[in-house]
Amino acid sequence: MKPTTLALSAVATLLAAGSLSAAPPRPGAADLDFFEAKVRPVLVEHCASCHGKTKVRGGLRLDSRAALLKGGESGPAIVPGHGDKSLLVAAVRHAKDLRMPPKGKLPERAVADLVTWINRGAAWPAVPETGGEATLRVHGGPITAADRAFWSFRPVVDPSVPPVKDAGWARKPLDNFVLAQLDAKGLRPVPPASKRALLRRATFDLTGLPPTPKEIDDFLADESPTAFARAVDRLLASPHYGERWGRHWLDVARYGEDQAHTFQARTYPHGHRYRDWVIKAFNRDLPYDRFLVHQVAGDLVDDGPATERLAALGFFATGPVYYMDAGEKKVAEAAELDDRIDTLTRGFLGLTVSCARCHDHKFDPIPTQDYYSLAGVFRASQYKVAYLAPPDVAAAFEQAQGRVRNQDASIKRFLDGESTRVAEGMSDQVARYAVAAWKLQTRRNSKANLAPAVVAGEEKLLAPVLDKWSRYLFRRGSDTRAHLADWRKALAGLDANRDLSKDEAALARVGAAAARFQADLQAILRERDKLAAGKSAKALPPAKAALLREVFSPQGLFRLEPRQVEDRLSAPAKAKLADLRAELRRLRASVPPTPPQAHSLTEGAPGDMRVYLRGNPHKEGDVAPRRFLRILAGDNPPRFTAGSGRLELARALASPDNPLTARVMVNRVWAWHFGKGLVGTPSNFGLLGERPTHPELLDHLAARFVASGWSIKALHREIMLSATYQLGNERDERNVQADPANRLYWRKDRQRLDVEAWRDSLLAVSGNLDASLGGPSQNLASGGNRRRTVYGAVSRHNLDPLLRLFDFPDPNLSSEKRPTTIVPLQQLFVLNSPFMVEQARALAKGLAGPDNASRIRAAYLRLYGRPARDWEVRLGLDFLAAPEEKPGPGEMRPSLTPWEQYAQALLGANEFTFID
Repeated sequence: MKPTTLALSAVATLLAAGSLSAAPPRPGAADLDFFEAKVRPVLVEHCASCHGKTKVRGGLRLDSRAALLKGGESGPAIVPGHGDKSLLVAAVRHAKDLRMPPKGKLPERAVADLVTWINRGAAWPAVPETGGEATLRVHGGPITAADRAFWSFRPVVDPSVPPVKDAGWARKPLDNFVLAQLDAKGLRPVPPASKRALLRRATFDLTGLPPTPKEIDDFLADESPTAFARAVDRLLASPHYGERWGRHWLDVARYGEDQAHTFQARTYPHGHRYRDWVIKAFNRDLPYDRFLVHQVAGDLVDDGPATERLAALGFFATGPVYYMDAGEKKVAEAAELDDRIDTLTRGFLGLTVSCARCHDHKFDPIPTQDYYSLAGVFRASQYKVAYLAPPDVAAAFEQAQGRVRNQDASIKRFLDGESTRVAEGMSDQVARYAVAAWKLQTRRNSKANLAPAVVAGEEKLLAPVLDKWSRYLFRRGSDTRAHLADWRKALAGLDANRDLSKDEAALARVGAAAARFQADLQAILRERDKLAAGKSAKALPPAKAALLREVFSPQGLFRLEPRQVEDRLSAPAKAKLADLRAELRRLRASVPPTPPQAHSLTEGAPGDMRVYLRGNPHKEGDVAPRRFLRILAGDNPPRFTAGSGRLELARALASPDNPLTARVMVNRVWAWHFGKGLVGTPSNFGLLGERPTHPELLDHLAARFVASGWSIKALHREIMLSATYQLGNERDERNVQADPANRLYWRKDRQRLDVEAWRDSLLAVSGNLDASLGGPSQNLASGGNRRRTVYGAVSRHNLDPLLRLFDFPDPNLSSEKRPTTIVPLQQLFVLNSPFMVEQARALAKGLAGPDNASRIRAAYLRLYGRPARDWEVRLGLDFLAAPEEKPGPGEMRPSLTPWEQYAQALLGANEFTFID
């Protein structure tokens, strides 16, 4: 066996180059999270009203870190790193003359959190635009003109295209906005990408797959100035476009097909309907405003087939479900409402409205009441599994299913009745079971764990029935049942702590009491039958009727298994049961095929919610009328009055007057093309989000997006046909020195393939890809699964190991962007996984050519979209000609031929994983 030296070398190269692109974690992220969760609420709730912008007692402000460091009349309030030396801590501990808050001490937990925060350096969030510290908002403060002047809340206005030094460089108006900033810094963009690199980039961008050698040849042969535009149109028309871009959206929608919980977890067997709807929506370029409305209120609009719109509501209906903890139904409901609000507002508005659940938003102008205005909309909306079929088809199926259910119920009622008759036929065994139950109990004095089956076998009785009689007659604790008074009296004179099963006197005494109890039961049965035969208006006394139920009902002491009941049926009863079951089989055979179903929403009982004080569902405050956010809709927005208000909410979101919706989606599309957004925090356009690097460009694209009829495909063309998109990625030292992060877009950054595009490309180049569209999800780990990764099952409880290993987002939360990690396990997967070995074998088998050199060249064209260089051909030939080496002692390697090893190395190489 040859060593996989070439494979290891290629993977090492991949590791080294990939690590350069991995973004480091945000410094102090854990400390900032601690501040947000533990410290900020305390400062706002207990401190800001007396030590904030509008009121400054003792010269001390506590609404920014700088103010805390500066302190007031007594000196600095905090000493970072030294909680116990900080005056703020002394004050909240009510030490000496310092007493904050003056009306009472903080809870010990809150004091401990303040100490921990200071000891860890007193982290405080910064405003990205200036790098300065964010100032806390005071509860109940009005939304001001300054709030409305914040960049993301201002109306979208298409600005004038700026002049540039090199007007001939621009291909699209957006290029002028990019070049104007480069001009201002004295920088120049790098030359455009080669045609090969450009087509490879565009093909991966729009379809998540590599271009085929024929597609490359056709593009290279087309020398017209519109060649790339035609290539873009071809790719946008591909059904694989929707698969690629639908998956991008599914990250935002936190798509999953089950729950993260294991106890009574809801699953979504029809979850793929939403996924497929998203894919189809992108493929047919459903205008984004309608795309939004359908996902929020598709059941409430008359816009296209209902069978499609109902599936769109999977945006909410396939979301996480929260279960009652100690019966706390309202707490679980509140958590589900919060998930829907968070997903909606981050996804469509780029706002963290969920931060206002317990208090007014600490930085953005979103009052708590606005949060509950939205919560009321979703509380009035109910989860539903909907049929994706015409009403008459769905009704016919439901009616047929109803007939089956009714017949099932008839059979159960019949068997229950027969079970009672069979049980009553065993009334002559009451005494035997009662005596056997006593024997079981008294024998347990000498053998504590004696099983009922032992005594039942000896007495030729049924063990489960004996167990029931034993529990019935020897109930723990006091027993006041009147019908067992004689039984209790008989047992009272016996020693309950000795085994009396061989004592003849005791047996006689117990047997007599058991016989009297049997006689009493049989007498009650005769009394009931006599009343029934005489059709008397007089009813059996309630106590007696209850006793018969206890003993003879289908759930009573003589309860038998269904098969035992059937074995004891009379011949007429058996014939009746056979007829009932024959009819059930006929009804089941007549049921039409189950119509397609989807997890959806429907209207519930409309009504406004009250604010949950501090987020506590058991402490309610003022009513929060259902309406849109005031920062976007004005100080007194119109109330939602149509049902739940979901349709009115959807239309407010999708309004061209809404300043956020178009900006947010344009930024997402830009980020998915360039690897970073014009706004670096795609789901946070608030104060703590990043500011746009090119605000005028963002507004220009947003205005054109709306003007185009909200066409995402038109937005793709606008971006991809620009000179900015078509730049090469070569390094320019002067540019690097001035703009190392390439925030000004002087080149096109290299991007690593995400796990879906990488796995799909492995299947494509090896000839194994199943390109069929849609359908139920499949387990990615199943052997022979060759479908695109977007069709793999997404489990919140147990995410597929491949997805988890290669940076797939948490499907419990809306994701704005994916991390890029490089870890050794990824490289071990490339080297050792059966999946990689399978693709390597298929690739090696599928490479045609008269000799090894020809096959090597064919591999480079197929995998990398370019001809192999001479030295690469020589390297491959040398490897293929090298003598084989056997594995060392204890070394396990898959049995690969030299060509299969070489194919695996090519598949694992850096060039296959990154796109220029």
